[in-house]
Order: sequence, then C-alpha cells, then structure tokens
Amino acid sequence: MEFSDLYKQSSAGLAKFSPDGRFIAVAVEHRLIVRDSENPKRVHRVYSCAYEAAPYIQEVEWAADSAYILTASYATSRVDVWSVEDETWRCAITDEVARVEKAAWAADGRHVLTFGELDLRLSIWPLDGGERRFIQFPKARAGVSFHPDGTYMAVAQRHDYHDYVAVYDTEDWRLVREVALDTVDVAGVLWSPDGLHIAAWDTAASYSVAVVNVAGVVKRLTEDEGLGVRTCAWSPTGQLLALGGHDRRVRIVNHLTWRALATLVHRATVTGDADVFVEAEIGQALAHQSRAALAQQHRVHTRFDLEPTPAQIRVVVPADVHRADARAGVSFVAFNAEGTLLATVCDSMPHALWVWRTGTMQLAAVIQTIRPVRTCRWSPVEPTLAFATGAATVYLWKMDDGCHLYEIPSATVGAAELRWNPNGDGLAVLSKGLFALAYITA
Repeated sequence: MEFSDLYKQSSAGLAKFSPDGRFIAVAVEHRLIVRDSENPKRVHRVYSCAYEAAPYIQEVEWAADSAYILTASYATSRVDVWSVEDETWRCAITDEVARVEKAAWAADGRHVLTFGELDLRLSIWPLDGGERRFIQFPKARAGVSFHPDGTYMAVAQRHDYHDYVAVYDTEDWRLVREVALDTVDVAGVLWSPDGLHIAAWDTAASYSVAVVNVAGVVKRLTEDEGLGVRTCAWSPTGQLLALGGHDRRVRIVNHLTWRALATLVHRATVTGDADVFVEAEIGQALAHQSRAALAQQHRVHTRFDLEPTPAQIRVVVPADVHRADARAGVSFVAFNAEGTLLATVCDSMPHALWVWRTGTMQLAAVIQTIRPVRTCRWSPVEPTLAFATGAATVYLWKMDDGCHLYEIPSATVGAAELRWNPNGDGLAVLSKGLFALAYITA
C-alpha cells in the first residue's frame, strides 16, 4: 500500500469520493475543495461557501452522476449546490418557514431533499427551478430510502399517532401508497437491493421489525424479547436481512419466511475453526536511529499473531440487556460486495472485529486489536475489509490471506475514518484535520 502526501480537511465525515471515483471532495472550514483521486495534488475546483458561523460546512454529498455537489450549513439553515464542470453555476437553497435540519440528494441527482425542524415537512427542490413539493410529517431521524432504480422513494412518517411507510413516485412526487406500521417509534427504513421489500425497524425500547413488499403488504412483523434493533443491513441480493440488536446478537432473517434462520452471538470465548488474530507490539524494528527513525521513535510497531482456539475476547463492558446505555449493542453490520461474508462490531467488545460466513452462518475470523476499532469498511469490488483504530496504521483483512497492517508515513496522524474509492483501487485515510489517499499496490 502506498500513501499520498497529507492534505488539510476539517471533518473526517465530510470527505467523500465522487460516485465515479474520479474526485474526492473535502471541507476546509468554509471552502469545499475537489481533488483528483489519482493525483490529489491536482485541485479540480475550490468553492467558497457563504457560511458565516462555525462549523461552517456540516454536510457534503455528491449527486449520483457525480455532476453536482451539495453542501449545507445547518447552523445558518442554508444549502448550496455546486456544479463540478461549470464553476460559474451554483444554486442556493434557504427555507424561510422552517430551519433546515438535514439535506440529501434524491436518487436522480437533480432534486435536493431538505428536512425542516420538528419533522414538520420534507421539501423537494428541483435544480431546474421548477415547483417545489412538500411532504408532511416526515421523520428525519429515520430518513428516506430509494428504490434501487430510483423510481420510488420510501419515507417514514408519523401522523394521527401512528407510524407509516409512505411510497412516492419520484417522477411527479405523488403518493403511491401508505402502509401503517405497528411500531412505537420507527427508527429507520431501508429498501432492499432487489427493490422488492422495505424494512422498517422500531425504537431501541422495542424489538420490532416490519418488512413491507412493493404492493404495500406487511409480509411479517418480527418481534423478540429485550431491547430493540440498533442497526440493519440487507445482503446485496436482498435475500438476507441482518439485524444487529442491543443484546450482542445479530439475527439473520431470510426472504422466504421472514424468520431468523440464524442468530450470531458475540461470545467472550471463541471456539471452533475460526481464525483468531491478535495484534501485539514488537517495538522498534532497527537498533540504529536514522533521522527518519528519530522522527518516528514514538511509533508503536505491531504485528498480528494467529492464536489457537479456544481464545478469549476482551470484554470492556458487561452486557446488561435491561440498560439502554450499557454499550452492549451491535453497532456495525455490513455484508461484503458478494454477500458471502458479514462483518460485525459489538460495543461491549470494542477491540474485536468479527467476520462470519453467510453460507454456513459460522464464524470465519475474529481480529483483536490493541485499540478499539473505530471504523471498518468493505471494499466495493472484492472481499477485503479495511479497518482502523485511531493509530497511525491501516489494517486489511482478506479471506485466506489473513491480516495485514500498513503504517502511515507520518506517525503523528491517526486513522480515525476510512473511505473506499468506488472503483476499489484505494481508500481515503482520514485523521483530525488531515487526510491522505492510500493506493492498493498488490
């Protein structure tokens, strides 16, 4: 892995690759800088935003066709849209009725969605200056989800003291159907990759997940004891739905019966044939001190050791399913691009990253790191998992190839967030105030 030079950025969450992989956009205070992803020294555009109050830019989002970029300042209730090719074109959006609390692109990349304060309305702004549309009582926290081909939009709404999933036609934004949900307070909606179903899950106080088909029929309401669903993910084919709960468990629901065909439990003791990788310190590699070594002398060098099973996993917070603040929930669930592997992170064991085989629903590997895992991302093109712990190191795991670590040239830069380039040939390594691009060389 090769690293580029370091460049400034204000927030790791605001660094985004364009969907076509050509550019990376980063916020630097009130400026939006678009760099070439192959040669970040080459600056394509610099946009100066008219946001007067810190933290200035609070949202950066690319349109689906990479032609436009959205920026937002929720402190000043303003959204701007910038053209990548025409630097003279821009669009400013301000809502004089309700403060903007969230902004996002519609699937076509030619409409901007803004959520007003107190969940009063969702505004749909066309870039061509056409008529603005409104949707009443959306739930901004639950967000919206689009059909894979962008023809329909699912919105979580609440009115008359009930939760609903409303489906809108994105051509004219008319309501197609509205489905009532038997939920207490719907927390999220997610359209399946095959476009046949919509999953809606409840608040943490209630383990309830409703699956609605395209005809508006509730296929099944999955309920269980204990605290509710914390995170949810569809497999790439839409045949599996992974539900990460607050009870250390991931329930895998199949698309035929909508019942859990497997329950993946994060246990403190790992048994069986799973690979257990443990990160260990090895100290300085060389005895002599060159000038470069002096600059890196406070770096801790590590390696991964393969530990035999049964192996103990470090538990930081004991699980207590009766407490919502026990940090025992599964905070991360993600399938790889082929849907053959599932990666999870459990908050009560923050130093461990778990990888499961979806074909057998068995544990494939557990990676234990010295520091807690802060971020993990699957490659968009191959079964490679990149993760970081805040140290000056990028970690990669690949099936049948084990774990590898790559030290960032500057020991003072800790990897707080990672972003894969959509073409899969590299990723952005983001630190506090700085970022670098890492390229996969082998």
